Amino acid sequence: MKTIELDEAKRLVAEGQTLSRSERLRLQQQRLRELVAYARVHSPYFAKHYAGVPDDFKLTDLPITTKTTLMDNYDEWVTDRRLNRAMVEEYVNRDSSHDQSKLLGEYTALHTSGSTGNPLLMVRDDFRNKIHGQLISQRLLGGVDPEVLNFRKHKRASCIYLSNGASSYGALLRMRAANPGYEHHLLGVSVLDSISHIVEILNDYQPETMAGYPSVMVPLAVEQKKGNLHINLKHLATSSEMLSEKNYYLLRDAFGCPVANNYCMTEGGEIAMTHDCPHLHINDDWVIIEPVDKDGRVITNEEEWSEGILVTDLTNYVQPVIRYYVGDVVRIHPSTCDHCQLPVMEIKGRSYDACTLGGQTFSMIGPDSEAEVWPGVCRYQFVQTSENTLEVRATIEAGKDAAEVLGGLCRRLEEVFVAQGCRDVTVTWSTEPFIPNKKGGKVPLLVKQF
Repeated sequence: MKTIELDEAKRLVAEGQTLSRSERLRLQQQRLRELVAYARVHSPYFAKHYAGVPDDFKLTDLPITTKTTLMDNYDEWVTDRRLNRAMVEEYVNRDSSHDQSKLLGEYTALHTSGSTGNPLLMVRDDFRNKIHGQLISQRLLGGVDPEVLNFRKHKRASCIYLSNGASSYGALLRMRAANPGYEHHLLGVSVLDSISHIVEILNDYQPETMAGYPSVMVPLAVEQKKGNLHINLKHLATSSEMLSEKNYYLLRDAFGCPVANNYCMTEGGEIAMTHDCPHLHINDDWVIIEPVDKDGRVITNEEEWSEGILVTDLTNYVQPVIRYYVGDVVRIHPSTCDHCQLPVMEIKGRSYDACTLGGQTFSMIGPDSEAEVWPGVCRYQFVQTSENTLEVRATIEAGKDAAEVLGGLCRRLEEVFVAQGCRDVTVTWSTEPFIPNKKGGKVPLLVKQF
């Protein structure tokens, strides 16, 4: 396990913000070479994967990795040879509300979102956790009064996945366990609940700080402006999805408080974040983001939107994430902000619209999290065809039966909606072509056709 003292982690993260672009890139390349050298020695998967890579490699010489390939080779991927997939699965699926012990006494572990199928398992060591923790403390929350974020004095609500192994839920449980007597100041709200139910919960709880996904926070801001939600926030944080500049200011206006937005993922950690502005600045001294086209070629044109990105986390030595493909649509350009010179990333992907079905309004994050990991499903789109009907359009793996795969997914989605009080919602499936966005040709997650 790679470790670091907290004071050293603070120093390195603080130092990164003072460097010029050329100095940061030199440091980035040094850290990349150290990570690759370690992975080659300690990970049988990377030893084989990089067998033909020269010692003086360029980043583009390193082969692309994917979730499917890495999960299929999990036991060879991890660098601590005591770890294996079965052990990690058992750990992340334990009852974490009562068991806050570390994996092998050293590691934290979690999985990507989704309650079914085959989520990605991630193990994190001390070095990774402290560096990414300091990225949040110094860069995302650096300008915020620490007293505001002190949940012993100010109640906090987190609209997250309330499932074992989920990153935010695990953090919530760890904070509760570390602060006995203040558990009631940390509320977890399920993102799978309807917006109206979340409004009821928040009105009753009256949080002073709140965190959650933009797809949930934006509808809540609308409810606040309507007067249905009435909470007095001192700080609001969003993460994981796209938060447009328009919606950034909507949140600030509706709740009258500072807004922090963090683009992060289980695999790559804290990738980009706001610095008291709506722009996402990439932490490129610790995370490398490569926008790529449909053939995996790196895009250098700052005006061109990518078909996906390759993520390299320079901090995770126990389970290296190097040139890992994620299907997020982005473009990257130099910063124009006087207060932060880290590059800016615009993102179209991971943006969830709200959907009203059966009289209840939901973020599409719930249906998306089910479909994302549903066995046999490759790509999908939701088409709302009436006030009570939703169609799933999908492509499925070769050799799979569409009726069996998509029929099962539809039944699961109906169960999700029934659990939220939508008993007259019907979910159907189709293998018809996806409906593109007329403006840009991209395929949106949700299309309304009624």
